[in-house]
Amino acid sequence: MDVNTLYGILAALVLSMIIMFFQGLKRKKSWKGTVTDIQKIEDEDSDGFPHVHYKIYYRTESGNQGKINLRDSYYESHFSNLEIGARLIKIAGRDYPELSN
Repeated sequence: MDVNTLYGILAALVLSMIIMFFQGLKRKKSWKGTVTDIQKIEDEDSDGFPHVHYKIYYRTESGNQGKINLRDSYYESHFSNLEIGARLIKIAGRDYPELSN
């Protein structure tokens, strides 16, 4: 292997570790909040196939704003009844919040 290939592999490894670190921090967080907006986004991938995903915007009880990006299949199976004003609860250790009853 030449030196440039090794540098490329090393750079990819470092980038992967940084992404995993920040995903871990995000996963450890817990919060309660209210849905402020829901956007359905329809576009095409690089091969021209249609692609649908959703962005859910929320405000936490502490006043912070955030958004969640979901594939259409996950949205339909877990958040199909979601409305603006709905309450969400994000439990530490889980990737996505749940609807509050």
